[in-house]
Amino acid sequence: MKPLSQAIGLTVGAALLYAGLRNMPDTHCSFLHASHEPVIIEGAAFCGEDEEANFYDPAALGFPFKFEVRLADNQLGGELRILDEAKRPVPPHLFAISHTQPLHLHLRQGDRYLHLHPTAQADGTWTFLLPERDAEGFLSGPISAYADFVHVRSLRTILVSDQITAPLITPPPALKPPSVVASWVDPQPLLAGQSVMLRVRLSRTTSGHPVLRPLMGALGHAVLFSTDGKPGYAHIHPSFTGRERTPEPELAFRLRLPAAGAYDLFVHIDDEGQEVYARLPLVVLPSE
Repeated sequence: MKPLSQAIGLTVGAALLYAGLRNMPDTHCSFLHASHEPVIIEGAAFCGEDEEANFYDPAALGFPFKFEVRLADNQLGGELRILDEAKRPVPPHLFAISHTQPLHLHLRQGDRYLHLHPTAQADGTWTFLLPERDAEGFLSGPISAYADFVHVRSLRTILVSDQITAPLITPPPALKPPSVVASWVDPQPLLAGQSVMLRVRLSRTTSGHPVLRPLMGALGHAVLFSTDGKPGYAHIHPSFTGRERTPEPELAFRLRLPAAGAYDLFVHIDDEGQEVYARLPLVVLPSE
């Protein structure tokens, strides 16, 4: 092939690849929000005034990636791969840093949820460790796995999902009682499709009061899952309330409510160096 023909072929191929990446489904922002204009207050990021999170099913979005997750037999860790259309592992350098991490892994089983940050290996595999088994292990059975990352070439936030099965462990692990619990502030009826500000108050079950420290750049995160079988999730960052440093801190999360049904909101915080998950049931009613 002549040099000119080669150059034209490479140029056309690169243009098609770029166009394909730019036309992938978009999740409305850098991290599941409709617009991303963070406000920095005392070193912590808060959502901008017009930001709201959305509930997405990764499988329905149709991103051209395949997600494979496996837990180790001892449940102390696991590994995952994200494959491109050619079934090749996406190399680590194509994962941009998003909210202080290149890759966010969400594992959910019933009232158990973990947000993990796997470590990239040279072959494109990512490995992760679970917290102590007696504190955060999973029961034998199905687990919903979700991951999100920002793709360097497309600048899209990519969402992928997989269903995995936790191996049988005897005796089964048990969650320790939570050290922090959440309660609703001024609860209101929630209607499908409505844009709402979910306000939660945090308190310790032990002595003292929660002291929030930045976690992935923010003073807390919330993740919403369905409890009646709807696939997908919403990852929500807090909006500034001015009550984050009170003895019973309050966090506010703006969300476009998903379809009617039952959900769990997991509030994930750093309480003086200890990561804590507080679960709150949430019911969304039909709009009319």
